[in-house]
Amino acid sequence: MEYHKILMRQLKNLGLDDAPPILQDWEKVKEIVSKTYTEADQERYLLERSMEISSEEMLEINQKLERAQEIAGLGYWTYDKSKNLITMSKELYRIYGLNPSEPAPSIKGFMERIHEENRKAIKELMEKAFSQGQEYEYEFQMKHSDGKYRWYHVIGRPTSLQKPIMALTGIVMDITKRKIAEEQIADLHAQLVTSARLAGMADIASSTLHNVGNVLNSANVSVEFLKGRNFQSDIREIEDVRELLKTNLLRLPEYLQTDPRGKFVPEYLIELLKDVKHNYETFSTELENLSKSLSHIKDIILTQSDMSRGTRVNEKVFMPEILDAALDMTATSFDKYDIHLHKDYQESSFILIDRIKLLQILVNLIRNAKEALMEASYNNDKKLEILLAEDSSKKNIIIIKVKDNGVGIPKKNLNKIFSLGFTTKTEGHGLGLHMSAISARELGGVLSVESKGVANGATFTLTLPKVEASLGL
Repeated sequence: MEYHKILMRQLKNLGLDDAPPILQDWEKVKEIVSKTYTEADQERYLLERSMEISSEEMLEINQKLERAQEIAGLGYWTYDKSKNLITMSKELYRIYGLNPSEPAPSIKGFMERIHEENRKAIKELMEKAFSQGQEYEYEFQMKHSDGKYRWYHVIGRPTSLQKPIMALTGIVMDITKRKIAEEQIADLHAQLVTSARLAGMADIASSTLHNVGNVLNSANVSVEFLKGRNFQSDIREIEDVRELLKTNLLRLPEYLQTDPRGKFVPEYLIELLKDVKHNYETFSTELENLSKSLSHIKDIILTQSDMSRGTRVNEKVFMPEILDAALDMTATSFDKYDIHLHKDYQESSFILIDRIKLLQILVNLIRNAKEALMEASYNNDKKLEILLAEDSSKKNIIIIKVKDNGVGIPKKNLNKIFSLGFTTKTEGHGLGLHMSAISARELGGVLSVESKGVANGATFTLTLPKVEASLGL
């Protein structure tokens, strides 16, 4: 007969496992057996208590896991292909809007709920996971229990990579709020792009009007000058001489040699010719300036049109020539206001640059310097200096300085002189220097200003990269 292990252990402890018990030891044997059963009861109690505690701990852990899933807004799932069985966490039931007391839908039922635009992609991802062991992530739309489509993010992976793979597991998150936010951000971005484009178009239009206005001022000066010249008087004087000669045509030699009025005619014609020639040269110069101004207006409009299309053309430019062209457009009233011009061109190379944009900057700087000098009525020695040089420390940098001894700039205005809309002129728009600074950056350079304050003049410095162009270009 085979005895209970606990009993045999106790008998062994007493040394009675081999010898049969004698009658006088029977009470002791009963005591041993009783103790054995008591110990068994204690061990069973401890085991049951241990299982109870483990169950409570497992329940607490499960509750914490469910709470964590609820906070994170995600649920886990498994799909057993062999059993065609889907198992989901309680949170995933809630995410999908399903009743946790009811069985989960079949895989076919889930596929029918997924939006038709995402259905094929989900199927392909699951097939690759089963056939190739690939993990996957995907965002898709699926019909909620309320009948509306919501956005979900799924992560899936095989439970084992041993072939054949028969089960997948993963998590699902509801990302509908994020998707709505992304759509709102996309709409806002589109609105911002549209607004920026309209603002850019307005900025280009304002810049164009400002630059055209600058050139038109020069053109108007030339036109007013031409209007003020009395060319009719020269014509009348020539007509008077012609009438005298016509009247005395038959005795012309005698008339020119002996008649008091006739003797004056040759000398008068010589002087008149000098005046006519001078007037013609002045007239031609002003017409040339007017032609340059009109040509510059055309270039400005074409350049701004190119800017609106995002295009830019670099040309071969001879730096002294471009500076002289800017001076020609702005120097019409230098003599009138006793402005003395000093040019110092130490650099005379050809470079590749956007000629029109550079010309606009220079015209703005020279015009502002001229206006600062015109306002300085107290100054009897008005000077405008134009310097063109190469940076001594950086051989690939060109420096252009426009310096005047006019009204100067208050120190408080130096930091905002290039700001959009800032101006000290009663009829100014605050565009010229702002657009010039932007254009300088677009050319790869920098526009800066220095002034020691009111009545101490100002110096604008334009630095540009020296991209040399060969003469054959």
